[in-house]
Amino acid sequence: MSTFLPTPNSEEPSFVLIESRAADGVETASVFFGAKKGIGVVNDLITISIPTYRRPTFLLHCLHSCFIQDYRPLEIDISDNSLTDETCMLVQSMPLPAGVTLRYWRNSPSIGPVENHKKLFAAARGRRFVWMNDDDVLLPGAVSAMSDAFSLAPDVIVAYGREQIIDTAGEVLPERTTCSNLEFRRVSHETGLRRDLLVCAFWQQISHVGFLVLAEAARKVGVRSRSQVGLAVDADFAIRLAQAHRGSAHVFIDRATVQSRVGPSTLSQMSHDVAWRFYDLVCGMDGLSLEEAQARDVLLSRIQPLALREHSLAHGPFAALRIFLSRPYRSSGGLSRWAYSLGLIVMPDLAYSMRRLAKSKFSEGRLPSAAWRREQPLPVADHL
Repeated sequence: MSTFLPTPNSEEPSFVLIESRAADGVETASVFFGAKKGIGVVNDLITISIPTYRRPTFLLHCLHSCFIQDYRPLEIDISDNSLTDETCMLVQSMPLPAGVTLRYWRNSPSIGPVENHKKLFAAARGRRFVWMNDDDVLLPGAVSAMSDAFSLAPDVIVAYGREQIIDTAGEVLPERTTCSNLEFRRVSHETGLRRDLLVCAFWQQISHVGFLVLAEAARKVGVRSRSQVGLAVDADFAIRLAQAHRGSAHVFIDRATVQSRVGPSTLSQMSHDVAWRFYDLVCGMDGLSLEEAQARDVLLSRIQPLALREHSLAHGPFAALRIFLSRPYRSSGGLSRWAYSLGLIVMPDLAYSMRRLAKSKFSEGRLPSAAWRREQPLPVADHL
């Protein structure tokens, strides 16, 4: 196989892998350096976009789940922020199934998680694309099922299904999966063709990965920068997609389509830049219908504890106090939550350290309390 030739800061992929068949019928992968010219958007093509950073083992699992999809034609775009050649060598060594093309970009130096998403948005050649993270997994038949959902109406812009939560070993966590799908209203009676996308976006019904969206619609809203929305890129994208396409159709399918991996330490758990900007933006939204405003308040109540914590630890106590004194915050939670919140405002480091220590009583596969879950980070772009 050809050697990797880096093309730093290039808009063209470092190489393209295309499946081909030898005379004896054995499948092989051919390597082309640089993009194939003259290929624009392909109507039937679906692109799976995967930003990655130093997680080749997880990426291998993700890629395998893409390869076993039965939809064709399928293209996989990988944009790599890794500092070493390990991911590149892994990708080059993989044989591709028939009807699948793989394009790989090496970013040197790293362009950061949000810019990595932006790059893949711009590069996708399919009329529709699937947004993935390198540690998440598509379930068999997911792409075909979501593609079929687009036939329910001519103006469908996004299709998605239920989410399964998996641990670092790839094992499904049944209780967390059930809890997550209930909390975000990914339940049977909500399935089918719908025209209330903004309501569903506020509910966070659209999983942060594994949804199929029209590329043109996605590019219209784009991905906002970290300075604008922090790391809540995915939730912000879904809301702005809905705002830009009010009245358009979307489809929630009654089946699991994606597995989302949780681990002991992620960028969103270490950062104080996940929810506070996003919270302020959502608070400032107006022109909502009654149903949309009610759904927006559900989202605010969900992210308030995290926004308060981030303000307390890194951005000043006065903004945290403003959240604490707001009507939605005061009307939810019990005495223990109020005491913890006041502790964060007055003695943030001590209160947060004690709360993290309390977390150790929960094993990875055990379901935490509802109060604890509300203080966990949003699903976010988690790739440096």
